Amino acid sequence: MEIALGKFTSKIKNPNDFENLYFELSEKLQNYLKTEDNKFNPSEELKSKFRSDFISPTKYMAEPDKKLYLDFEKKVNAIHNINVINLNYTNTIEKLLYPKPITNNDVIISNNHIKPIIHIHGKLDDTIIIGVDNKNQIANEQFSNNEDIKDLLVKEQSNLAMKNTYHQTCEEFIKQAHLIIIYGVSFGETDIRWWKLIGEQIKNRFYLSIILYPYMPTAIPKTKKQMLGKIEREKRNWLMDKMMIKKEDCPKDINDRIFIIPTYSNAFKL
Repeated sequence: MEIALGKFTSKIKNPNDFENLYFELSEKLQNYLKTEDNKFNPSEELKSKFRSDFISPTKYMAEPDKKLYLDFEKKVNAIHNINVINLNYTNTIEKLLYPKPITNNDVIISNNHIKPIIHIHGKLDDTIIIGVDNKNQIANEQFSNNEDIKDLLVKEQSNLAMKNTYHQTCEEFIKQAHLIIIYGVSFGETDIRWWKLIGEQIKNRFYLSIILYPYMPTAIPKTKKQMLGKIEREKRNWLMDKMMIKKEDCPKDINDRIFIIPTYSNAFKL
């Protein structure tokens, strides 16, 4: 939808017309998502399983991968502080992680400190950001050079216009992370700056690993686990393409630092 919105600007001549369209779209989307969000009332059993999966990155790894990662973690000597960057507008993850309403203090689950979740594109019942990654994704050339339009449509500039520091904070999270876990995101072009940043970090920092939970509902049934090697190679290549890492620039150990968790593992599912 966001890519389509950037393209659709070519059909709009007047900035005021676009502003009206943008805020009507935002209002309609919020109303729809609030209805969906209200339907989600997870059971205590699901909450408990989700929290357990959330703080246990090796739980669903195959034994060879688990050994690789634990050896890596020993070298890093990482502190278990967990920062969550949420690209979603809904309260889904809060409902799953937090047993009751919280303040801005850390949440401690076991020995893991989960920092306050950052909704980098805003939350329901507040301003939400619907937009593109950069001005090159705005088809209307006049709009792509119009600062008022970019305040609405370019995600980073939109945050800055609202005096938010979310982008800078999340950049620091990624630059300081020893482990990045990616779950439930589409790797869309309108968030390309994040995939590129993660790629730069894993390419240039030895002490960084990635765990990817790809959405593959029917890719590998339990009866065909020999396909796992093929799927992992495909998904690693796909991820490196999304992160804009060329094969010739890949560090030699990159395959030992990117872990793919297959769908049949039942991670985050009840």
